[in-house]
Amino acid sequence: MRAARALVGATGLVAALTLASRLFGLARKLAQSWALSDSPIAVAYDTANTVPNVLFEVAAGGALAGAVIPLLSRMIAKGQARDAEQAASALMTWILAVGVPLAAVVAILAGPLTHALLPGLDAGVAMLAANLLRIFAIQIPLYGLSVVATGILHSHGRFLLPALSPLLSSVSVTAMFVVYSLISNPFDAPGSLSVSGMALLGWGTTAGVAVFALPQLAVASRYLRLRPTFAFPPGAGRTTARLGLAGLAALLAQQGAIIAIMVTANGLGDVGTYAAFNYAYAIFMVPYAVLAVPVATVTFPQISKASGEHLRQLVARSTAIVTAMGMSGAALLIVLAQPAKIVLDLGRDINGLDAALQAMSVGLVGFSLLYHGARVLYARGQARRVILANSLGWGSVIVGLAGAAVVGVGGRWGTLVGIGAAMSLGLSVGGGAMLVLIGRSLGREALRGIAKLALVLLPTLAASGAVAYVCVGLILGVSDSIAGAFAAAVVGAGVVVGSAVATIFLTDRQALASLTR
Repeated sequence: MRAARALVGATGLVAALTLASRLFGLARKLAQSWALSDSPIAVAYDTANTVPNVLFEVAAGGALAGAVIPLLSRMIAKGQARDAEQAASALMTWILAVGVPLAAVVAILAGPLTHALLPGLDAGVAMLAANLLRIFAIQIPLYGLSVVATGILHSHGRFLLPALSPLLSSVSVTAMFVVYSLISNPFDAPGSLSVSGMALLGWGTTAGVAVFALPQLAVASRYLRLRPTFAFPPGAGRTTARLGLAGLAALLAQQGAIIAIMVTANGLGDVGTYAAFNYAYAIFMVPYAVLAVPVATVTFPQISKASGEHLRQLVARSTAIVTAMGMSGAALLIVLAQPAKIVLDLGRDINGLDAALQAMSVGLVGFSLLYHGARVLYARGQARRVILANSLGWGSVIVGLAGAAVVGVGGRWGTLVGIGAAMSLGLSVGGGAMLVLIGRSLGREALRGIAKLALVLLPTLAASGAVAYVCVGLILGVSDSIAGAFAAAVVGAGVVVGSAVATIFLTDRQALASLTR
């Protein structure tokens, strides 16, 4: 009972803070929309800002995400505090040893990198992207420190700061965009951007990453004493390498898909297509982060420690809820795409944003299952299955993008719909594969109730989504202002979420009770 109540409290806290963080994240995107819109400067900024994330994940992010929490949680549960300290210290040392040189290489090769990622676009866009990338390269080791710190805090059952840090980062970056909008015009030519404007974009964004990473590291060092060392505790190095290499392999296809999306948008669409995709993707992440991630985040340390029947029940209930949350989020994206576009437009038409959002919406279910299922399988030490599911999912996204190019997709609208459809196809394949692999790992009991809940929820969401879509259209027909968009969003979300919660409660009270009692 105490464990259940603790799970509820932690889940609720993480959900509330994640919601606040995502709202501030949307505020950051609104500020970016006002400051940059979908201009050539926005394309240069988004392209350059994507590179450090991709390179960090390929170099070390997957390894850390897959290794830190299971490794430290088990040591702490066994009372091996010194081993946990040494393992965390070694992780930190290795990430700096990899991240700092990688940042230097990125800064040196910024020009060739950005020219390759911006095929066919104006040379001024690539030059601005290269200058920004030289600043953004510093983010690579900062991301590494944040993953280690988050793993330490989560393994100690401390979820507050990791959930709060994105909010603090968003506030910092939002302030930067506000100041930038006061000194620059969003549709200035990239070559005419002032030195102060470029410095604001580059250093202001990097400061946001520092605000995200360094406070977590400071607090984490209070739980485990961190010191420079390359040595892991006996046996831990091999475990870390096994989980870490699996995490890396699992992310290779994902990062490849991100690069493929970037090149597709910049190569097949017009100037601003990739910026429009990023605005849509930011909205896509809101229901995922608010509805699915809190459940997966809070249950991961418990799954790492559980065994036997308790483990299967915990996995079944959490997976059922994650599936339901993903389905509900997909319905919300379809219903609220037009209000979301109106808000993000801020009076300027970011063409294709709503179409992209609706096209990628179905992929939210698979995306949620990939996140949750990976943590279930990592906790079981079955990293190869994580690799398989992620490779199938993100590999299918790449195949879908290639198919879109083959059939002649082009222009802003067609390219965005093609990218969204490829994401929905690929992530659905990956999510389905993840369920199959969880069943093979833990048996049918670990999937009990998921199909029943999904089959009942699907027609409910279809009906309530249709009603909500009509209501949203009627409200926007009266007023398509930002105020009207917010009113339509409240009504549409209320109809969809209300029907989903009622259906879950009536269909599978036990799964819901595992998070509410």
